[in-house]
Amino acid sequence: MKRSLTNARSRYLGMRCVAHIINLVVQDGLKIMCHPRNRIRSAIKFVRASPTRLDLFKKCVQLSKVVSKGLINIDVVTRWNSTFIMLETAEKFERAFEQYALQDPNYKTELEKTGPEPKPDTPDQRGPPTQSDWVYVREFKQFLQHFYLLTNKVSGTKYVTANTFLEDIADVHFMLGEWSDHVICGDGEIFKCMATKMKTKYEKYWGDPEKMNKYIFIAAILDPRTKESHFFKDMIEDTYGSIIGKRILTSSDNEFVSLFGEYRELYGTNTPRELASQARPSANASENSLVRSRYN
Repeated sequence: MKRSLTNARSRYLGMRCVAHIINLVVQDGLKIMCHPRNRIRSAIKFVRASPTRLDLFKKCVQLSKVVSKGLINIDVVTRWNSTFIMLETAEKFERAFEQYALQDPNYKTELEKTGPEPKPDTPDQRGPPTQSDWVYVREFKQFLQHFYLLTNKVSGTKYVTANTFLEDIADVHFMLGEWSDHVICGDGEIFKCMATKMKTKYEKYWGDPEKMNKYIFIAAILDPRTKESHFFKDMIEDTYGSIIGKRILTSSDNEFVSLFGEYRELYGTNTPRELASQARPSANASENSLVRSRYN
């Protein structure tokens, strides 16, 4: 394929999937947040193990006056977005789980036997969800929601997504930075550790802009909502630092000029006006964007 393309167009054929990298980043964070998640998962498995238990749980939902259209579902371990949905749904039924523990004496006993033996200096993953588990899940759910919405946006198939990739990458950078300083319940170590691990994975793929596909920057330049505005320049410099940011801005400009020159030689300047003006749907750059809210 490279032989049939010119130098400028074949140089950046390799593009890493943004949604896949986000998935890798979040999966590393979930490994740190495993204890509350596993206890809640075990509780859901127990309740859904038989029709009798599920019927009792539904009665507990009514007794605890939980209002929800859906019911608890188990996640797919390898798909973090399903874990987010599981936690988001289960958190609504916290009072129902507490009521269930009063109704079924086997609930606590069985869950205390479920899961691996605790290792030295590590929390026990066995037993029913605790109060602190639900507090952690509420915070973690809010954090995961940003990545969930971001993944849905970049995975769109009916609109252009490349124009917001750079902004999406900056969003992840700022989210991890803010979460590193987050403190909850007087003990934010689990969240700081999680954010640090996620940031390590982030740095592997997006930490060095020199190794990133230049079309990520060019696509942002071509977006009339971004162009080479102060927002565009500030976003790059705040994400990668002033020195590296200025270098990236210069190299992106040069690459853009080179690419434009090559296309002009290939296709000339007689492009029909009606073709040039045809609009295509694209990802909404301002929707759920944390980085844009920083500069507005």
